[in-house]
Order: sequence, then C-alpha cells, then structure tokens
Amino acid sequence: MTMKGVILVAGEGTRLRPLTYTLPKPLIPVMGKPLIVRSIENLKDSVINDFYVVVSYLGFLFKQTLHDGSELGVKIKYVEQGERLGIAHAIHRAIENGANDELLVYLGDNYFGEDVNRFVKEFKEGNYDVYMVLTKHRDPTRFGNAIINDNKIVKLVEKPKEPIPNSYVITGIYMFRDPDDVEKAFKTLKPSLRGEYEITDLIQWFIDNNYRVGYTITNSWWKDTGTPQDILDLVYLMPYHFT
Repeated sequence: MTMKGVILVAGEGTRLRPLTYTLPKPLIPVMGKPLIVRSIENLKDSVINDFYVVVSYLGFLFKQTLHDGSELGVKIKYVEQGERLGIAHAIHRAIENGANDELLVYLGDNYFGEDVNRFVKEFKEGNYDVYMVLTKHRDPTRFGNAIINDNKIVKLVEKPKEPIPNSYVITGIYMFRDPDDVEKAFKTLKPSLRGEYEITDLIQWFIDNNYRVGYTITNSWWKDTGTPQDILDLVYLMPYHFT
C-alpha cells in the first residue's frame, strides 16, 4: 500500500506574532528555505511522493509557495480546514478529501534531526495500526504525553498540568495503517474543553480497542517551533542535520 503524507499547517502561530501576522509559521525561512519545504524534502527521502496539505490561516500563501509540488518532485493536494477544530479533525478532513492509503501525518511546524526513514520502516515492518514518535522534553506540560508500561503505550494525556512518571512527549509524527479505522475512531470523539478534537483522544480509542499501537523514541533532537526561541534553536541545530 502506498503511503500518503498529510501535513498540517492550519494554525495561526499566535506565539510567533508579529512574524505570523503576515506569514504562516511553516513558511518562515530556516537557513534560507521555508520550514515546510525542508520537511517535504525529508519526507520525500522516505519515498512519500503524494501529500495532502491541510490549510486554513493564510492558506493561499502555501499554494503560492509550493504550487502543485512538481518543483519539489512531489504531488500536493490542498485541503481546507474551515474551522480549526484540532489535529484529529484535520486528519479527518484529509481522509474526506481522498487520503485513503497508509498515512504519515506530520505537523508542519515540527522538524527532526533524525531522518524519518527509520520511523516509516519500523511502522511497516511491525504491521502497526498506529505508530508514534516520542521523545523526552524539559517541559512535557507543553505537549501531549504517552505513558509507557511494559514497553506499551497505556494512556495518552494532552498537556498535563504536572510531569507524569514513565511518560514521553508525543512529537509531530503519527502513522495510521487504515483510514477507515481512523474515521471510525473520529466518529466517537467529542470536542475537548478547548473546543478541539484531540489527537490524543483519537489514538486512545485505538489503545482502548486493542489495536496495535506502536512507538519509537527518536535518536536525535526534535523541535516544535512554537516560540521565537524555538526558531533560534532550530537555526542552531539545523547544520547538524546535514553533517
């Protein structure tokens, strides 16, 4: 089965204002190239050539930058997320618009020091229904957390108030084997207190219903570019990605 890439770029990037008043966060240049272009090039190296880019805020700028993807040697289809109702909803919108193969979902403001080839290989070889990339972070309360017990993910918690023992931060890569199962899970969800359909709730459905939910821990650095300091950190780290 061919794997499709789903890149989520609908957010407003409020913590990066005033930069993001006129430029979406994934289009901010990092070492002379928009972050999303670097991400697509990285994913292309993992033999992903078809992408669904889920847009909303200033979405036309992505189309002006990436066009149909041919300049990068890939195919790009744009999906509108009219209401920004969370990551799970964005994945649902991509599936509604034709993303009907194995899916690698990638948050467009993330970047990994490690190539994603290993992640994709382990997902396929393990025949997992869902697969996540985890890491440790100095402030786990900023992110979703995965609680591990006996080398299995037993529970996901979205932005806990305090650090949780035996847990890892969930990074911005998620893989799904069967979009029909994703839709089945999505139909059971209700919006969280912040009004979003949470990715942690979506994957928790797979855990609770005894699907094969696997994970790996990245061997390198990972950046979620939510703040100006994160951008500066990425500029510092990026050269090490190409050594």
